[in-house]
Amino acid sequence: MRIEDVGREAGLSAQTVSRFLHFPDQVSTPNQERIRSAIAAVGYRPNLLAMALASNRSRVVAILVPTIANPVHAAPVQGLSDAVREAGYQVLVGTTGYDAAAEQALVGAFLGRRVDGMILTGAAQSHATRAMLKGAALPVVQLWEVPADRIDSAVGVRNAAIGEAVARHFAARGYRRLAVVRHAAAGDTRSAARELGFLESAAELGLPPPLRLSVDRPAEMAQAPELVAELLLHGVEAVFCVGDQLAIGVVLACQRRGVAIPAQLAVAGVGDSDLAALITPALTTVRIPRYELGLEAGRHLLARFADRHLGPVAMEIDFELLIRETS
Repeated sequence: MRIEDVGREAGLSAQTVSRFLHFPDQVSTPNQERIRSAIAAVGYRPNLLAMALASNRSRVVAILVPTIANPVHAAPVQGLSDAVREAGYQVLVGTTGYDAAAEQALVGAFLGRRVDGMILTGAAQSHATRAMLKGAALPVVQLWEVPADRIDSAVGVRNAAIGEAVARHFAARGYRRLAVVRHAAAGDTRSAARELGFLESAAELGLPPPLRLSVDRPAEMAQAPELVAELLLHGVEAVFCVGDQLAIGVVLACQRRGVAIPAQLAVAGVGDSDLAALITPALTTVRIPRYELGLEAGRHLLARFADRHLGPVAMEIDFELLIRETS
């Protein structure tokens, strides 16, 4: 099937059909509907590679996330998809595993497929990745952080302030012997910033230096029993886990050992995952508007596509400390 066949079915010229396929907003709404109906009726499938070459637009954006095992990374993908779908864009998703080399390979692959824009998680990109993106001259958005050395645009939260807020909450509740559990991967700069904010705030409050623990996979709850044993061994009164899944694992491990929460050990996480408010006791956590991160990033990309002279942005989104039963 060719665009001429679509045009005959729709009662429009092949030129109008071609314009719709390349620049749909340049075709009237009634004609858009006629063309869509005709495409469905004749079973036409456009050659996307040829269209990308002809228009210099693929109408595809890419987003790179560390993992799909952690639900917190699904919401920004959904927000991005919702933002760009109505404008006729599709979303490609790649997972990096917090590995800079894997991220570099994915960026190269997506650039080779002529994506129109790219969204990255965090600020730990390699020099080679940054060079590729700058050389490609396409809109880029870094999510979850607003780094000083941005590649282009950024939509994120102040992760150090999250750690600070949790430390101050623990201190206000009278807890002095604190601990923080972070992700060991160097690529998880969000975890490192939360830990740093927590440690610095504890020092400012005159508290003893918190116990510092790390895990290789923050999305796996299986590590929680060993962490709880370590926390109890050091007489920790309150622990800050830099992700909700690990914090929920700590709560469940405490229940299995008969450790009273928060009387013997207070727990706080980050993310406000679906289970955080459903477990008993309900988890104290930090709500980050994850869906809005992707939504705002998508809206910014669309604005850049419409106006190539529009410059980059640095957008901070507020977080909220949700004080529940575990602290």
